[in-house]
Amino acid sequence: MGRSRIVEDREVLMKLVDVFGRKIDYLRLSVTDRCDLRCRYCMPAGGMDFIEHSRILSYEQIGTLVRAFVELGIQKVRITGGEPLIRKDIDLLFNTLGAYVPELTLTTNGTRLSRYASVLVESGVRRVNVSLDTLQKETYRFITGRDSLASMLEGIETAGRYGLTIKLNTVVMRGVNDHELIDLIAFAGLHACDIRFIEMMPQEHTGDFCQDAFVSASDVQKIVSETFVLSPIPAGGSSTEDLYQIDGSPVKVGFISPMSHPFCHRCNKLRLLPNGMLKTCLFGEEDINLKEMLEDGFSINKIKNEIRQAVLKKPAAYRLDAGKRDLIMHRTGG
Repeated sequence: MGRSRIVEDREVLMKLVDVFGRKIDYLRLSVTDRCDLRCRYCMPAGGMDFIEHSRILSYEQIGTLVRAFVELGIQKVRITGGEPLIRKDIDLLFNTLGAYVPELTLTTNGTRLSRYASVLVESGVRRVNVSLDTLQKETYRFITGRDSLASMLEGIETAGRYGLTIKLNTVVMRGVNDHELIDLIAFAGLHACDIRFIEMMPQEHTGDFCQDAFVSASDVQKIVSETFVLSPIPAGGSSTEDLYQIDGSPVKVGFISPMSHPFCHRCNKLRLLPNGMLKTCLFGEEDINLKEMLEDGFSINKIKNEIRQAVLKKPAAYRLDAGKRDLIMHRTGG
């Protein structure tokens, strides 16, 4: 065996692959559990139990850990929250990570996007996902508890002017916004965006709302198909959506069905929470505490080995009965 083959095999062994053969190359990094909105399907109705600031990863700690993940083969890092753009000096983190993360992206509610669009572009971010559940002011207030629709729409427009590729994320809710699907697609076309319709995910602290307002992705697709002709687009190996091209339009529309048709067999993600807890499964338990390891003086090589061991324990699929109790979406970042 030649030296080049030995090096190649060693590099493969150093990457993150679980026992089911799934290559893990995507990290969702939640930098805060705080948000300026109070969405009904995300935040507890009775008030929030936020992580204390002293228990949240510092930017230096995040940089150290993300570099370790990149060395382990992570190619894509998505900054999430809560709402990531409300964290103080978040531009410093984007500048740091943009220097060595192969693909750096962001999920945001858009209310502060106009303020940070130029910073994102300068940091190397090329794509952002923006939550857009409605175009109606009263419905927006009902869903979010806030009057920030104008700021969010301005954020989308500003991001587009700066050349950011925008994907809209819409959580569909029966009797709330399911009558707006066609209008939302038209809005996406007007602003050169793609759009994804997402099933609500149950959380114990949101009460019965998610169950009562649930709409399956297949039902959403039927509604859309009554107006548009959809041509399927072949999915990538780790895609979480059924993706379609709208005939006669540049808009691509995706349907994400974590409840009705789970896609666990394609999962390539890890999730790092604001307090340094690593989750290998969205609906699973928190696996290991990387913040604690850093503060206990673990070497980077030892931390990387702990990450590898956690990945080897990544479940084949989630257990919804256990996950519903453990999932806190404003902390986990979806």
